Amino acid sequence: MNDAENLAKLLGHLKPELFRAFIKEEFGLAMPEPEKKQTKTEQREAMAAVLAALPVSERQKIEEVAEKIILLTDGAGQDVVDGFRADIFDDADRAAFDALRDQYERALWLYSNAEAIFKEALDARQADVFRQSVSCYSGFVAPKSLTMAADEKAKESFHENVARQLGCAKDDVAIQIFKRLRPNTQTGDDVDLYQISVHHNRPPEIIDCVQASELVAQEVVRAVSSHITYEPANGHLEVLSKETDGREALARIVADCLLQSPFSGEKIPLKQYDYQSLAAPRDFDLSGENVASVRVAELGYSDSDNRSLLVKVGAKDPDGIHAAAKSLVGPSFDFRHHHLNYARLSIRLKKVGRERARTISVILREDNKCNIKTKREKDRALCDRLLAKWKLIKEIGGVVAPPVDAVAA
Repeated sequence: MNDAENLAKLLGHLKPELFRAFIKEEFGLAMPEPEKKQTKTEQREAMAAVLAALPVSERQKIEEVAEKIILLTDGAGQDVVDGFRADIFDDADRAAFDALRDQYERALWLYSNAEAIFKEALDARQADVFRQSVSCYSGFVAPKSLTMAADEKAKESFHENVARQLGCAKDDVAIQIFKRLRPNTQTGDDVDLYQISVHHNRPPEIIDCVQASELVAQEVVRAVSSHITYEPANGHLEVLSKETDGREALARIVADCLLQSPFSGEKIPLKQYDYQSLAAPRDFDLSGENVASVRVAELGYSDSDNRSLLVKVGAKDPDGIHAAAKSLVGPSFDFRHHHLNYARLSIRLKKVGRERARTISVILREDNKCNIKTKREKDRALCDRLLAKWKLIKEIGGVVAPPVDAVAA
């Protein structure tokens, strides 16, 4: 099933009998009953054969659902689910949920038993992935410590104003408003975060499809989503939308209808990851942090002839990345003579309480890409704080700080 990556992943992680029950109940598809004499691999292969035999269009419908479930199973997705856990279950449901063995079963349980909450969790997960993405992000400064209006009049006003702004009927707009906790970037303490999700239908599209061996035109209506977050602790009002020109308007509608506060429109500078200073040997300030060690594990660059070099060192390598590069390339080699386009930091965390010692890999690549956006909330907050401390983050339009800690590491 090369065209159904998430479906294959779900089949591989769920117990065969659970996967079979889900497919049968959700899609009405008969699957072979697992035989006790078969191994789990054999049971899964039998079900995979049934799925592979489906028409592509039918399999794609199942894949779309599987993709949503899988989004709530990685580190960032698990944190979102944990954030909803205390508020959405009664005692019996919470006990049943906590008894589930892993994140795949929990995500499936949410999808099957708490549809509205699943959608809210999915919105939160997707918003976290795209925070600080230049292509769809705008941040604005709002007053601090405001409370989101929860009364129906405010929600109704917001709904109507958004529909007017988007130029569509109110019935074609869906609004979701909820509050959750997220770790503060600087302190790691939990702070409130309000999120508003706006979904609206685009005009109908005509696509070609095959029915009964005939090519026919079919009308399709697609929904697009925007997400607005407000963090009372710092007053940041952030808009995630592919509609660049409409972001400030959405922020103003939130400020007027839900925050009921004046809004200046002053923008929050975007963060940009500036890791060229890693081209020189350096130390990392670990004071006050639960971090045992940090090392630059990989550095890479490409030249104008599309030739590239990537140097890696292992966790137990006695040499640092710069000494290793000189050993591999030559004694005169220096990363400072090249423009880096890839770096990986290996951050080793200390064992604290019940939390085991572990390693976080931070990957920075190209102009402004960093993998910390998809990490667990607490890990992302820690990484944001560390990268700022090490001056590997700058604000676009701000003054670039000179390389720091330029001593061996």
